Amino acid sequence: MESYSLRKFSLDEFNLLNFKDENTYELIDGIVLMSPRPNIKHQEIMSNLHFELRAILKGKPCKVFTEIELELENNVLIPDISVIFGIVNTDIQRYKNAPDIVIEILNPGSRYTDTFTKLYKYELFGVKEYWIVNPETECITIYNFENKSNIEYPKSNKLIPVIFNDLKINLANIFH
Repeated sequence: MESYSLRKFSLDEFNLLNFKDENTYELIDGIVLMSPRPNIKHQEIMSNLHFELRAILKGKPCKVFTEIELELENNVLIPDISVIFGIVNTDIQRYKNAPDIVIEILNPGSRYTDTFTKLYKYELFGVKEYWIVNPETECITIYNFENKSNIEYPKSNKLIPVIFNDLKINLANIFH
């Protein structure tokens, strides 16, 4: 029986790793986490949500990104979708500030990380809202860290974020 030990990596060591596959690698508290490419349902939901957000926020002083690399306090996270208000330098590999909204779509292999570890980390790093999208139950839970609230929106409702209350998303368009 082989024995494995968890080795903690520094940010510099993580940056030197040469990943030669299509998986996503993140660094959280020195631990390298690998996520396989998302399944088709996950990609469809991400695409629908990205499209809706871009359409609704068009002309507003913000940008919507998919799978942008975030470097926050020696951690590297890659959320499914990030919304950043203000001017964003797009000539960089990693964004080094907390986005205003971070969205993760649950996968069976990332459920614990997304619902516990990243929930805690995003709050700690200064993200204003964290959305967890559950493809199985077809609902989105919004955690607003500024006023310490969370609201679950089922598919039959319209989603209205607290930090941007003129943004309304018909969830039937996301989970169809």
